[in-house]
Amino acid sequence: MYKKCALALFIFFFLSACTSNETKLDTENLKVEQEDINTIYVQVEKEIAEKAIPFEMEYPSYFPFDNEETKVVITGWEKSKERISVSISYPSVEEDAKWQEGSITQPAIPNVNYTVANFDRYYSRYSDMNDYKEIQITDDILGLIKYIEEMNGAKLHWFNEEKEYNLELLYFSEDKEKLKTELVKIANSI
Repeated sequence: MYKKCALALFIFFFLSACTSNETKLDTENLKVEQEDINTIYVQVEKEIAEKAIPFEMEYPSYFPFDNEETKVVITGWEKSKERISVSISYPSVEEDAKWQEGSITQPAIPNVNYTVANFDRYYSRYSDMNDYKEIQITDDILGLIKYIEEMNGAKLHWFNEEKEYNLELLYFSEDKEKLKTELVKIANSI
């Protein structure tokens, strides 16, 4: 009887240990860059980030311009290892030809910023703000869009399967309909 109880306890603790890591950030290969209200980790390659974060990460495959991919920024929200946001940027490489060597002013580079969080980071607050408008992303997913005129861009936010998604398309166009169309295309490519 004692052996059965000991075996049952061992199995219970073993399984608990195995599953508890799936909901927490694995910081073994991460270095802290800044620790304040949130813990921001030094940028890492996508493969390292995907092994560290406690959820599956999917990335956009469509962009309205040729781009390069930055490293991934992981943030532990309020110093948590369970509430995590992951961000990556995709700056355009098409603007390189417009840069003028020695010039003080340079053209703004179009870029897409993409963030996913495994909790409601801002979505609930944004849904109550007047400057965010509701739009249809797919048949069953609604999003919130906000235009940023001073940056020729827009932000799109939505919540799906217990994750908050955020896309920014900046320095791209003054045309609001074009911004909306491109953001929805990017969102649907994830």
